Amino acid sequence: MLRPVRCQGRGMRIFFVCQRVPYPPDRGDRIATLNEIRHLARRHEVHVFCLSDGERDRESIAALEGVVRSVTAVPLHPLAGNLRAARALIDGRPLSVAMLDEPALHAEIRSRYAELRPDLIIVYSCNMAPFADTFAASPRIMQFSDLDSLKWAQYAETARLPMRWVYRIETRRLLDYEIAAAHAYDHATVCTDIEKRDFERLIPGVPVSLVGNGVDLDYFRSQGAAKTPGTIVFTGVMDYVPNVDGVRWFCDAILPLIRRRVPGARFVICGSSPAPDVRALVERTGVVVTGRVPDVRPYLDSAEVCVVPLRIARGIQNKLLEAMAMGLPCVTTSVAWRGTTIRDGDGLVVADDAEAFADAVVRLAQDAGLRAGLGRKARAAVEADYTWDIQMGRLDRVIETVMGRPGAAR
Repeated sequence: MLRPVRCQGRGMRIFFVCQRVPYPPDRGDRIATLNEIRHLARRHEVHVFCLSDGERDRESIAALEGVVRSVTAVPLHPLAGNLRAARALIDGRPLSVAMLDEPALHAEIRSRYAELRPDLIIVYSCNMAPFADTFAASPRIMQFSDLDSLKWAQYAETARLPMRWVYRIETRRLLDYEIAAAHAYDHATVCTDIEKRDFERLIPGVPVSLVGNGVDLDYFRSQGAAKTPGTIVFTGVMDYVPNVDGVRWFCDAILPLIRRRVPGARFVICGSSPAPDVRALVERTGVVVTGRVPDVRPYLDSAEVCVVPLRIARGIQNKLLEAMAMGLPCVTTSVAWRGTTIRDGDGLVVADDAEAFADAVVRLAQDAGLRAGLGRKARAAVEADYTWDIQMGRLDRVIETVMGRPGAAR
């Protein structure tokens, strides 16, 4: 439940621009933006500007309006967005930037800027940079989270023609755009040490700080539910390309190896908007696809093992942090793990080929003591490094730096 937060004094007036309505916290960017907005709203006057899914976001917008001073959510029209992306193939803009470039949101932000004159503008995701491009008179922070150009490069490695060609074009264009945006803003943030090193290598000379993701340790806490023997769980938005690729690889290459040794093994794919390729997996023996559920915690709590079999990944995987916070041992690929500071063996096992991944899952499925010990380590690992208080302290320090005076964020 989203509890109202009241600003303690006016503080600063902040415009917060993000891609989606930052509620409910059911996907990575929403989790991060919601926690940042709640934190900022305790001390400052926050105005949120974002794109929406129209009527489907009505209740989410109403919930946010009890937290911040105002929410301006403009519907993203899919047909118009696709047409803008198609034109961008010719005019040279990044497709993902053009797709989201809704004129109505530009008009709303310009109008509110003229009325309110914010002290600070925070933009979450480089794709939203156009909406603050003309406001250089106000201090601006660009939260890259991760460099999307490198994600598109990963897509290009595995895609077939013609999409491989499109993804390679997007990689080049988006990197150029990220470089320009980084130089135009006062400060940049990314969410992992790896992203920070990549940023400093590709965009040298721009101030960049680390503001990572956290996990709500009170919300994601095991209730001690009985485990369902042999249950393996994956959580995530199931029309997202890396998630679709990951669960298909797991079902094709890994699950059959597991079921040879654990015949009752069951793989539960828990998440909203399952793509056709994901829905088709229910035809496989031992595979369950839930679709959207009101609460993922019961699925995590009843599973014996969480798997994160991603072959395409950037940044921090919230699904990994949430499962570990529930005291659930995890088996993950190195690309999904490397964004964390958690050591291999401290609640998780890292494996990249199908045989090693299956072996790790089988060992956990067959050894209750090993599962319990790894689960305790998992909870301890996120308690040590991934509270939101730690990450929001970093954001406060970035704001203080940008505003040019100690205590500005307070």
